[in-house]
Amino acid sequence: MPMLFLTLLIALLLGGCATTTAPASGGPATTVPVTPAQRTAAAEALSVERQWLGTWFRDTPVKVAQRGDGVLTLEVPREFCFDSGRSTVKPALAAVLDKVAESLRRVPQAQVALLAAPDDASVTTPLAMQRADAVRAHLRSRGVAEARLAKSSPAASATVQLRLIAYPSPL
Repeated sequence: MPMLFLTLLIALLLGGCATTTAPASGGPATTVPVTPAQRTAAAEALSVERQWLGTWFRDTPVKVAQRGDGVLTLEVPREFCFDSGRSTVKPALAAVLDKVAESLRRVPQAQVALLAAPDDASVTTPLAMQRADAVRAHLRSRGVAEARLAKSSPAASATVQLRLIAYPSPL
């Protein structure tokens, strides 16, 4: 009987390791147990989205890529995103964000793990955060749930950066 109890306890603890929770940063969260097979299927779903988004933005300056770990990345050059000194989303960026929102509807387990926007200069000022907040607000206006969006952040380059993941990494 003690061996059965110990086995059950270990199984429960290991099962808890596969369950992800909200990160301390307040980014996207899930409380669904995630198996390796689910991670693989989700990465494959993001691969389909990479191809779909790639067809939409072929021959445009929008860069759509997928890393080896399955993470889908999108980068849109600043000049197509915002007017100088302003944080209003331009129509070109709005079109990209609309397709990202559609991808998020098509892959319900996907989340935006990075949502970053640049400033006009190489120095980060409040304008970068205002722009990132505008990107976030646009996605929210297209029905993307708050829990599926990372916190706004300034971009390290002169592009709006979005990173989509299928599930948060296990803790």
